[in-house]
Amino acid sequence: MTPVADPRIRFLIDLGKALHSYGIPAHRLEDAMENAADRLGIRAEFFSGPTSLISSFGEPGDQHTALSRVQPGSLQLDKLVELDEVVEALYSGEIQVQEADQRLSEIEQTPERYGPVLTTLAFAVASGTAARFFSGGWMEMLLATGLGLVSGLVAWAASRFVSIGRIFEFLVSLLVTFLALGSTLLHPLATDGPILASLIILLPGLTLTLALNELATGHLVSGTARLTGAMMSFLKIGLGVGIGTKLAGFLPGGPQIIEPQMLPQWTLWVSLIITPFALSILFRARPQEYLWIMLGAIVAFWGARLGVVLLGVGFGAVVGAFFAGMISNLFARWKRRPAVTLLVPSIILLVPGSIGYKGMSMMIESDVMSGVDTVFTAMLVGVSLVAGLLLANVMLPARNAL
Repeated sequence: MTPVADPRIRFLIDLGKALHSYGIPAHRLEDAMENAADRLGIRAEFFSGPTSLISSFGEPGDQHTALSRVQPGSLQLDKLVELDEVVEALYSGEIQVQEADQRLSEIEQTPERYGPVLTTLAFAVASGTAARFFSGGWMEMLLATGLGLVSGLVAWAASRFVSIGRIFEFLVSLLVTFLALGSTLLHPLATDGPILASLIILLPGLTLTLALNELATGHLVSGTARLTGAMMSFLKIGLGVGIGTKLAGFLPGGPQIIEPQMLPQWTLWVSLIITPFALSILFRARPQEYLWIMLGAIVAFWGARLGVVLLGVGFGAVVGAFFAGMISNLFARWKRRPAVTLLVPSIILLVPGSIGYKGMSMMIESDVMSGVDTVFTAMLVGVSLVAGLLLANVMLPARNAL
């Protein structure tokens, strides 16, 4: 049978394209593909790039190579779980390769789990509860919720219009900054927390962490490209915040900034319970994983708090990431689901996006030394997260599937 006619090769190529489009990192994609090829009895090598997937089949000297052009996709946790179920069914002999390949096509054609209305509301809820993590009071949380709604509406418009999508981060950061500062004319507020909270989903802290993880595991091309993309996102957000601040300065009377009112400790627990639900919608997780994602987020958050007490700000993320990796791998082994389903929403509160944003903002405002120091701290936190995740994978490896 020629390589083109071999249904196993066709399945592997389609599986790789699907994993890439659903946002899985390069190192996990290649590991999953090599495991799949081994289980199907095919000698194969894979190379995942930012916009391509190279698959080579056969023995050295008699290899056949396939090049797949792919576009980087956002994380779709529900489809990753469905892919995992197809692969498990194929490995166990419940279905044949041709049926598995057909199911991959069906998953690709499945519409998004959550519509634009629910997704936009999730932006608002995640922003409002995130403001509590930045020590905001009731008014700041209310403002962050409104600004998050603006972010969600612009995100919906960006998904429909290419021209808006190209300036998405810049436009959102400009709008929320101007609106936040302008709202202080009606009532004095602390605006830094609400602005940061409303941009929390846009901040490329997760992208930065994934880039460092890819670099640490030897995937230099994908890691460098992802790292460059994260830096560009930081710059666009910082530029939007800077221009929004300048425009707000022209308002009559100028912004009225005050210190936020401290809220009781129980409000932090409420935010920790609500935020993972909103993140689950934004990352398109399935409802049956909600409670697990909430548990993972709580464990990671308080693990990071413990780490800060023991190791300081720069290295505290090691502890949080270690706990997040351990509980994610335990979940993957027990429930037979991809570990990334629990891992990504769990560490999103730990990623150094807010620190990197502050650093870029300082540099744009000509405070270069403080900005460089803050950006270095963001990189240090990102490296700490990667170290914690790698350590967790050594202590308790995830199941060998997707």
